[in-house]
Amino acid sequence: MSQSLVFITGSTGFIGSHVVIQTLEAGYKVRLSVRKESQIEGLKKLFSKHISNVDFVVIPDLSISSAFDSALKDVDYVLHLASPMPGKGEDFKKEYLQPAVQGTTSVLNAAKKFSTIKRVVIVSSILALVQLDALTGGKFEPREGRNQEISVDPDMEFPADPMASGGAKYHASKLLAHRATLEWVAENKPHFVVITLHPSFVFGRNLSQTSPDGVDGTNAMLWGCLYSEKPFIPAVGVDVRDVALAHVRALETKLNGNNEVQEFVLSASEKDGWSWTNIAKFAQEKYPGLGTKLEGSFDAPPPVESRRAQEILGIRWKRMEDTIASFLDHQLELRAQL
Repeated sequence: MSQSLVFITGSTGFIGSHVVIQTLEAGYKVRLSVRKESQIEGLKKLFSKHISNVDFVVIPDLSISSAFDSALKDVDYVLHLASPMPGKGEDFKKEYLQPAVQGTTSVLNAAKKFSTIKRVVIVSSILALVQLDALTGGKFEPREGRNQEISVDPDMEFPADPMASGGAKYHASKLLAHRATLEWVAENKPHFVVITLHPSFVFGRNLSQTSPDGVDGTNAMLWGCLYSEKPFIPAVGVDVRDVALAHVRALETKLNGNNEVQEFVLSASEKDGWSWTNIAKFAQEKYPGLGTKLEGSFDAPPPVESRRAQEILGIRWKRMEDTIASFLDHQLELRAQL
């Protein structure tokens, strides 16, 4: 295979670092955007095995379309993963909505200027396909194609509780950013294919975590549930390695409908071992030294339909035990280094 060039945003993140490694292992060259020059040295170490196929570009603000003008030169594919994480800001529009929406539309507007670009793959979230109360008692029914039927107001009031507020703001930003993508493609009819990936709760080894107290993001939610009497998120999970593989498969897998956004839900299910009853039992039996508190029987997880990703992208979801073990083994390794 000729070495196509893939431009990747968000390479410093949990999912992004896995995506970069799998993209390089698949034989592509990559160009990574970073917000600060100081981030480059750490990434060089992380991707040292393939560093001859990696170059970097500093883009302080992804919401400015012109910032990509030199970054996308000679690029064949774009993988856009950069997005604000939940709980990282108080101002919804400034710290969640603007980076999520403008960051995505800026990438799309920039890609439109370059005829070499064949596909733009955007990591969204399963939250972009469920209503705002789905995690707080409403129905959790994600499916491709339902974003535009979900009601969401950028001027809505958010909960006063900081944790609930951060989650709600993140959820709303995912709904609105994906809607902006759908509207942009309908209006612009680009020469490239736009693919959006919608993972459920992503768990696994975080390549950027270097200390036991560095658990964050969705892994922190898993960790918190394991040390609670009752889980506070549904047991709908997917291995970060499967999410990364979906990005790579999305680059060249044959697709139909070039002028439509191609959506893929990424999630394992109960048949792959995903339930809090199974997770609690596995953690206590296989990792007794961690002293996890979650035990007993819990409601079955809501069903999540991810057949499209299996059939078209050829993904075979890793079992819960493999995913949880990869995360917990890493935590034990970090503790052993103290």
